[in-house]
Amino acid sequence: MWIDYEGSGSSKVSAATMIVAVSTSMPQYKALYSQARELGEYMLKKMEFKKVGTLRSSAFPPEVLVREDGRATLPECSFYLGGGGNLMLFAGDTSPMEEQYAFAQALLEKAKSFKVKELYSVGARWAENPQSPEVDPEPSGFATDKVGVGKLKKHGVKVLTEEPAPFFASMVVAMAKGYGIRGYKLSVDHGEPSPHVRSVTRMLELLSKMVGFDVDLAEIRAQVKPSSLQKQGQNTPIYQ
Repeated sequence: MWIDYEGSGSSKVSAATMIVAVSTSMPQYKALYSQARELGEYMLKKMEFKKVGTLRSSAFPPEVLVREDGRATLPECSFYLGGGGNLMLFAGDTSPMEEQYAFAQALLEKAKSFKVKELYSVGARWAENPQSPEVDPEPSGFATDKVGVGKLKKHGVKVLTEEPAPFFASMVVAMAKGYGIRGYKLSVDHGEPSPHVRSVTRMLELLSKMVGFDVDLAEIRAQVKPSSLQKQGQNTPIYQ
């Protein structure tokens, strides 16, 4: 796997917590599964962060992105330091499409070098039927150990059991334990159209309590229309 890392004084960076907020850039899935990227973009918009490193990789889709100013660049994700130096955000253009184990390993090695102790990976849950666009999202997730599972339960997260959790956003959580990092996956059922204002709002409310940071949610809350439906769905997963 090819990795190009460009750091800016990152050897001196130390952050207790990392939030991984990247989503697929594949056009056929982007509208359904872009909750994590939207969450990262909102955090960067409403909180103070400093970019300390940028990562490009052959694991990302083989494409060139033409930016608003006409510049062509490879897809990239960056490390941002905030929260008074205690919070790291990993966000950007895409999640890995290929070599996902190797990419997760590379990210976790970088997280360990940043002295990260807890990692929160956010995104959509894959193994469920789509929910109504008007249903209030119910956060679900899993963790690397019993202590992490207990923390999820304490904050009202539905703990997932005996179902597949595919792709990088989940793999990086399971692999975190091998790097001395407690990992959490926080997800919501898909079905809400983009922009996923209900889902992003709910996950930010949860993350701010679990991690301990402040973010102004007034702008995104104003976009959420009152829900008129109860949660619906079947127990048969769409991913098998």
